[in-house]
Amino acid sequence: MDIQLTKNISFRESWSTKVINGEEIKRQVPPTEEYMPEVIISAEDGQKIRDKLNEVYGNNPKIGNRNKLNEIMLLIGSFWRLAAFQLYLYKTKQSTTTTGDHPEGKAIDLLTPRGLTPWQFYLFIRNKCNTRFNWFKRYSWGVHCSRR
Repeated sequence: MDIQLTKNISFRESWSTKVINGEEIKRQVPPTEEYMPEVIISAEDGQKIRDKLNEVYGNNPKIGNRNKLNEIMLLIGSFWRLAAFQLYLYKTKQSTTTTGDHPEGKAIDLLTPRGLTPWQFYLFIRNKCNTRFNWFKRYSWGVHCSRR
């Protein structure tokens, strides 16, 4: 059974991908106890983003993927990562760093909600969500948010 880190973000969503024989298997390894305080902060800030998305865009059916309650969901691409997985991403040119903030639990990758561009999503997070994230990077798929 999975537990919730926040109202809408489950513990399982924070788990790292594992690589077996060159194949990425998503959300297989839970964060270790030492990283949980940072993982919880990232989840709390992710929840703030989700709540603000629903506050601002909840009445616009063109924005966001919705759950059965018609709430906009926050789609998490990546959260905490094993250091070995981070190194794998670097070696396969999927990351520009061998370390980064993911292995510390201080980063979360958020997929851009339907109806927004990555630029709009980035500005929304930075200007409207009052999170503890202080470093952002936009990608074609969404926004990397971290605390540095």
